[in-house]
Amino acid sequence: MDYRLMGKTFFLVCFMVLVAYLARAQERVTTLGIQFKPMIPSQFFNTDGEVFDNGEFIAELTPRFGHNFGMVVRHGITRMWSIETGISLVQRNFTINWQVPGLNSEVSSRYRFVSYEIPLQGLVYVRLGKQLWMNASGGVCLDMYPSDIATSTSVRRDTMVYDFSQDTFRRRWIQVAILANYGFEWRTRKSGFLYLGASFHRPFQEIAYTKSTVTINTNPSSVVYELAGSYLTVDLRYFFHEDPQRRKAKGN
Repeated sequence: MDYRLMGKTFFLVCFMVLVAYLARAQERVTTLGIQFKPMIPSQFFNTDGEVFDNGEFIAELTPRFGHNFGMVVRHGITRMWSIETGISLVQRNFTINWQVPGLNSEVSSRYRFVSYEIPLQGLVYVRLGKQLWMNASGGVCLDMYPSDIATSTSVRRDTMVYDFSQDTFRRRWIQVAILANYGFEWRTRKSGFLYLGASFHRPFQEIAYTKSTVTINTNPSSVVYELAGSYLTVDLRYFFHEDPQRRKAKGN
C-alpha cells in the first residue's frame, strides 16, 4: 500500500472541501463551476508523438485522448475583471509502439500518467451582446504528480522471448506551469453560465522521464527520454447561477 499517495490524495480532497466551503461562505462575490477539458494532440504546440531509435529497437510514443476534470472557483473583482482558482484531476494517456529487428509485428503498451492541478488566473472580459461575453485569461498552475508508473508486456517467438517495459519517473512531486485561455461565455439569468473555449498548459520543465526497455532472452537494451507534459484542450464549463436573494444583496 502506497501511504504517501494516500496522504497526498487526502490533502487534495481536504483542499477541495475547503474551497467549496469558501464558495458558500463568500457567495456574494464567488461563483462555483465545473469543467471538462479533453486534450488535443497538436504538432504546432509540440504535444504530438515522438520517435526514439537506439539502434537496437525503435520506440514510438503517441499521446492518446486525455482529459482535465474538476471544479472552478471564480471571484469577481469588477464587471470586467475576475480571478479564478480551483482543483482538477488530469489524466495523460499514452501508447508506446516498439519495433524490433527479427520481430515481424509491432508491440504496443498503453498507460496513463495522473496529476492534480491548482491554477491561479486573471481574467478580462469583453461584452459582445446581451448575454454573450468573450474572455481571455492567463496565469500560473501548480502541478502535482502523486506517483510513478510502470507497465510491461512480453512476446514469444519460437525459442526467443521478447520482454517490453516502460518506467515513467516523475521529475518532482510538485512543479509550476503557465496557463493561457481564450473563450466565450453565455450568461443566463436563471440557469447559470455556459462556457466554450480553449487552453494551453505548459510546464516550465519536463514533467517526467520515461525509460523504455526491450529484453531479448535476458539481454536488455534501453532508451530514456523526457516527457514535456504540455497539452492543448477544448474547455467545457458550467458555472452555477446566483439566486435572486444574492443579486438583491449585491445591489444594496
